[in-house]
Amino acid sequence: MDISLIKKLSEASGVSGFESEVREIIKKEVEKYADSVRVDNMGNLIALKKGAGKNKKKVALVAHMDEIGLLVKRFEKGFVEFTKIGGIDNRILLSQRVIIKGKKDIEGVIGSKPIHLQKKEEWEKVIKHDDMYIEVGLVEEKKKKGEKKEPENPGLGIELGLPISFKSEFRQLQKNTYCGKALDNRLGVYALIDILKRTKKPKNDLYFVFSTQEEVGLKGARTATYSINPDLAIILDTSIAGDTPMVSKKDSELALGKGVSITIIEAGGQGIIVPEAIRNYLVNTAKENKIKYQLEIVEGGMTDAAIVQLIKEGILCGSLGIPVRNIHTPNEIFDGRDLAEAIKLTELTADNWK
Repeated sequence: MDISLIKKLSEASGVSGFESEVREIIKKEVEKYADSVRVDNMGNLIALKKGAGKNKKKVALVAHMDEIGLLVKRFEKGFVEFTKIGGIDNRILLSQRVIIKGKKDIEGVIGSKPIHLQKKEEWEKVIKHDDMYIEVGLVEEKKKKGEKKEPENPGLGIELGLPISFKSEFRQLQKNTYCGKALDNRLGVYALIDILKRTKKPKNDLYFVFSTQEEVGLKGARTATYSINPDLAIILDTSIAGDTPMVSKKDSELALGKGVSITIIEAGGQGIIVPEAIRNYLVNTAKENKIKYQLEIVEGGMTDAAIVQLIKEGILCGSLGIPVRNIHTPNEIFDGRDLAEAIKLTELTADNWK
């Protein structure tokens, strides 16, 4: 496992709709190993590894490269008002360090009304993101008479619509566990890069799709797979680990260190209901190759699989996950052994599908 590459991917910026920074990292990693690499109109990066089998199939492996984040809504007197991009709990925002991605990176901290100045009834309420701001450290200086007034935006280049990513350093916690931002879904991205680099002569045509805007409506995967029209699509994303206090087994039985998750159904059927043949194929492949796996029923949320299965006449589709704790925060946690199992199962499935 190339931890330095996972770190680079995690710390790169790629807020939904603004994925260029992380996309360039991916492109540099894969272009030497793929037969072709292209970027489509939605910003998806699609790398093809041609198969050599007689009756080869087209298999798409999909991992979204975008992340949750923020967007500049207004900037005045050194304070940024912002809106959210993707599913972010307001409770994780306060005091987070962020980076405003303009012509140059500008660091800031999310703040709000100090607790000392709040009324008692305010203490018990969750502060809405509309009542927060990003502080970039400017101090208004009082000018002497006759001195030229400084502009409100002195050389910072902060403009309406700039993306804002969380600032979080990727780090190792214990022997097999790591923490960082955007692991949803830079772990899936890393897995596809790793598979592509090691694949020499696949039986099937393998399309490695690094999709955009998953966090805001599963958008990129829709157009990418439409253009490919694969015989099989495997979506590789993260899944919600439930092995923490305050989460009952009724809500989630997924745990770190117990292997890749194989999805059965998402969002009570509003997302993908994985076809029985695909689910059995994934499970049997895992069993035959002694790959540790967990079955997953997703109560809330969907992956790109929810939209990919609806392309054209319908695409046979499966969904695999890497369990993550503290998901959709700047400090997500995963176990490297689960990532390794996800890579094994994805690779075997892609090349052996008939």
